[in-house]
Amino acid sequence: MMSALSAKWHTFRGLSSSLKSLIVLSFVVALGSYMVTPFIGVLMVQAVGLDVRLAGVLVAVATFIQFGGSILGGLVVDRLGLKRTMVGSLAVRTTGLLLLGLAVKVPWVAYPAVVLVAAGPALYLPANKAYIVTCVSDELRPLFLGVSSAALNAGMGLGPLLAAVLIDADPVVLLLGAAALFGLITLAHQLTMQPLARRRDAARGGVTVDGPAPAGKLRTLRGALRPVLFTALAFYLYFFFQSFLGLYAAGVHNIQVLGWAMLVNCAMMVALQPPLSGWIARADYRRLVAGSFALMAAGTGVMSLGHTAALLGGTVLFSLGEVFLFLRCDLEMVDRIPSNPTFAFGVQRLTAGVGGLLAGVVGGFLFAHYESAHDLGMFWTAVAVQCAVAAAIALVLGGRSRRAAVAPHDEQADLEVVS
Repeated sequence: MMSALSAKWHTFRGLSSSLKSLIVLSFVVALGSYMVTPFIGVLMVQAVGLDVRLAGVLVAVATFIQFGGSILGGLVVDRLGLKRTMVGSLAVRTTGLLLLGLAVKVPWVAYPAVVLVAAGPALYLPANKAYIVTCVSDELRPLFLGVSSAALNAGMGLGPLLAAVLIDADPVVLLLGAAALFGLITLAHQLTMQPLARRRDAARGGVTVDGPAPAGKLRTLRGALRPVLFTALAFYLYFFFQSFLGLYAAGVHNIQVLGWAMLVNCAMMVALQPPLSGWIARADYRRLVAGSFALMAAGTGVMSLGHTAALLGGTVLFSLGEVFLFLRCDLEMVDRIPSNPTFAFGVQRLTAGVGGLLAGVVGGFLFAHYESAHDLGMFWTAVAVQCAVAAAIALVLGGRSRRAAVAPHDEQADLEVVS
């Protein structure tokens, strides 16, 4: 165990400075993003003064832009390249945060501000992941996608805790502080990262990023319908957890329970996904996906019991399913669209947006129904049933993975293929 961890650490040290910088910056990007993202609705109502229904529609549209807009990432990368896409998207988000700070005094500015804040990560995250998978070998891909995910989740867990202090003091300070942080992040990307060569340079030894033409992309996507389906189901069920846990905690517990639950969720992703990445990549696809949905079903079933210990215990089970499921979904998509990872991750994000949109509609109806019936525990029972149905679908339609069987290998040898 210790030798494996030591080999992974030596592998990390052997990476290019650009890739090491990107992994560290991924944490800072998520930290800055989640200083603002969980509080957008509150800021729109309390600081900007929008009607709560209008604010809800604005947040829903922004969520879909943030996830669904990522399908455009491949087109932007084809024009600008990976580095310039990331730098440009961070500049867009910085501008949006500055406008949000201005919207406290000029409310109409909130509309373009929220769109810009959402458009930034729509372009940034697919390019971020594509840069990582382009820089490392196929053998190292699971490990470094797991490390990148862990860095993002660490920022997601710490960002709201930091923001909670600032938002009580002055929301304008929070927004302008986040804008200043993103300005520094943008500059850091520009200074520390090297551009990657396009695919047509591969014959001369360049690193590859280009993919097939649009018609070829659609044909390629036909072979990825199973992972698209399971990604949609995964995010559909995940957004029940993310979007309605706060409302449930406020109705049944103290709202502070939400902070602890999200911290548990992010901490498990950080602690478990990188060391388990190799096993997740090699595990039987159908059984892994079905087992992950089953863990989510168990977690939401435990949460329906209502007390604080059940909420946190259910979060542990749900998060364990998340650890396995989301990394494997990423790997399956990249395996099926290997020539264009930006397009693959854009499809993933679009699928997540569709899942989140459906979860918002269905979850809002279910939550309102059980709230009026004074039985919020049944909300999580209904989610658990859906998770169980997803597990059954995975068992029936899971099929075989496209990933080649990977024999145990000496991770020290991976150093030889890292640039």
